[in-house]
Amino acid sequence: MTAPRRPADRSRLLATSAGRVYAVDRGPLEGPVPPLVLLHGLLVTHHAFRAILEPLATGTPQHPGRRVIALDLPGGGESDRPEPSEADGYSLSWLAERVDEALGALGVGHCDLLGHSFGGAVALQLASTVPARVRRLVLVDPVAFTMELPLEGKMALVPRLGPLLFTQLYRRADLRRYLVRAFSTPELLDERAVDVYWDRLGRDGGREAGYAMLLQMTRMDALRERLPKVNAPALVVWGDRDGLVPVENGERLVELLPHAELAVVEGCGHAVAEERPDALLELVRGHLGPG
Repeated sequence: MTAPRRPADRSRLLATSAGRVYAVDRGPLEGPVPPLVLLHGLLVTHHAFRAILEPLATGTPQHPGRRVIALDLPGGGESDRPEPSEADGYSLSWLAERVDEALGALGVGHCDLLGHSFGGAVALQLASTVPARVRRLVLVDPVAFTMELPLEGKMALVPRLGPLLFTQLYRRADLRRYLVRAFSTPELLDERAVDVYWDRLGRDGGREAGYAMLLQMTRMDALRERLPKVNAPALVVWGDRDGLVPVENGERLVELLPHAELAVVEGCGHAVAEERPDALLELVRGHLGPG
């Protein structure tokens, strides 16, 4: 039996008005459905989608392959890291504008959009401000409301002390401790992924950008007011053992979005794409449909 052909890889850096955005771009350029765009969460990169990206791009007999674009949000991954003062503090509106520009550079008009965690907040911002851009939404444990931070997160918000802790004293062990909380059990954390995320966070400007985005997660009131403007049909996916953002937030989000339903993945933590990729693939394919 012939193995599925590896989808074409057109990954590259895209120029925007505020620096370059890295895009992993795979799968067929043409097809019955628009491209699917993936937006990752805080302190990670497109690598968080490694278990679902190629299956979506390659497809199956029942679900043909499609174009899949995974962006590294500005400030992280392989993308540029402008100073927060030059990036509106990495606000959701600023990030959504850069995503919109990157998609324009790729020649993408209409698209489906999957956002995880903080990337889910960016997806909601884009869908509410440029509704013509987004056909359907998948929101995986998104940060849609002001987040209750753990102790180390609260310490990072202390004036003067917080920036020092995060930009100068933050270590790989601290990042690993944060990432462990994204899984239902610590043994599921991939140490190689920690190395990838730690390397990208440590590049020039990475910690400052990460800290700015952490601050944004404590200022979500404006996004909450925009939720009724999201007209795209949305599937809200939540791990019932999410230790970072409680599943009750998913129930609340579905009530506020005009066209949304909630799917709970049992026995799963915050990082659904890494912990239960097969379950997420099934849900994504079911919601986005064949055309």
